[in-house]
Amino acid sequence: MKAYSLGIDTSCYTTSLVAIDETNKIVYAGRKLLKVKKGTVGLRQSDAFFQHVQNLPELYHACTETIDVSNIKNIVVSTKPRPIEDSYMPVFMAGAHFARVISDTLKIPLIELSHQENHLFASAYNHELPRNFIGVHISGGTTEILKVSYDKIFNLEIIGHTLDISFGKLIDRVGVHMGFDFPCGKTLDHLARKTNSIYPFKYSIKENAFNVSGLENKLKFWFDEDLNPEKVSRTMFYHLGNMLLLVLENLKVTHGLNVVVLSGGVSANTIIREILKNFSGEMIFTDIEYATDHAVGNSYYGMQVRL
Repeated sequence: MKAYSLGIDTSCYTTSLVAIDETNKIVYAGRKLLKVKKGTVGLRQSDAFFQHVQNLPELYHACTETIDVSNIKNIVVSTKPRPIEDSYMPVFMAGAHFARVISDTLKIPLIELSHQENHLFASAYNHELPRNFIGVHISGGTTEILKVSYDKIFNLEIIGHTLDISFGKLIDRVGVHMGFDFPCGKTLDHLARKTNSIYPFKYSIKENAFNVSGLENKLKFWFDEDLNPEKVSRTMFYHLGNMLLLVLENLKVTHGLNVVVLSGGVSANTIIREILKNFSGEMIFTDIEYATDHAVGNSYYGMQVRL
């Protein structure tokens, strides 16, 4: 009889429900992108929460038609953005409450993780991670570089970050400014691969922290001047990748860590990945399929706990 771990993640962008069996095979993966009004960047928390409440029963019903839910042995759900005491975001409560109902109904353990830990465990799903490494989480809401120790659970310390907006917010703001639908990452990645031409830009990096709002202003200005979305997109990802590379090279020396694990939705960008392949240590990339918001990390963790 097979056993399953069920993972749930309700982020600002995606509703996700994933079941993994004891061989670590994904037996069900349901994801629904939240609907965003054209011309806007993201959703209000209340609107996102409402959509999650609509999506979760649909995804769970599809899961029940794929597996015998009586064989689910635990549920792991993202309940907050980051693994710190005051971290909170209403959207994660949709998944947390739904998971509690399933847990109580099936009489199985409920395990709470953060959205950030979910992303890091997604990296571990197809890659063997060392006990100590530098973790990079770049997404719509977060751009952080972490000192990570890993022994079935993660211990995280922030050692680098943006001082203003996240990489993901920058990408979506620029993309919407150019007339594309939110979320804009895949569209701009495709456009960026059509050219090698970039605009020059001077980076603002201080003590492993960096500003990107200045780059946002320049990218919008360049687009308004030249109406060249391919060049603007290439420029954006080129400079984000190189800023990140400079900081990682410095942190590699100061913290004596040779391995970097890249996670989060923005880490799926092909231009940034190409640039970070120049890192002088070892770079582990989360599989693109699981780099974006996806509950695979939660369900994978749940199966490791059970084993």
